Amino acid sequence: MATDRSVSNGVNTLKIEAEEVVKEVAFAVKHVRVSAALPCSETLVYLNLETKENEMYCVELSLQGFQVVGKKYDSVEEKYKGKHYETIYSLLDNLSPGYRTSFGDTLALRLTELQNKQTARKHLEEN
Repeated sequence: MATDRSVSNGVNTLKIEAEEVVKEVAFAVKHVRVSAALPCSETLVYLNLETKENEMYCVELSLQGFQVVGKKYDSVEEKYKGKHYETIYSLLDNLSPGYRTSFGDTLALRLTELQNKQTARKHLEEN
């Protein structure tokens, strides 16, 4: 995921980053999409996401990072604006215990798969 949130050659890197975020965290949330209803610009993109705990959020991605801006899809309310997070992972880690569990489970599964592949390869080499 991009950490250099800048505009380069007219390409909206924030929109690209938001689309990558959707792909990267889809396994650990119930729903995540780039908002089609809210404006998208070179400096601002909105995501709608629902956590494993059935909590809905509108998340702003700006040059400052990720920030919850609403408690329902496509909703920007000043009262919800607060801390900016550098990554979507740190924001989700703060919002969703289910995200932490899914992330940990997925990591453990991938490590087990890697270990099994290495064991199988070692057995093939020995025979």
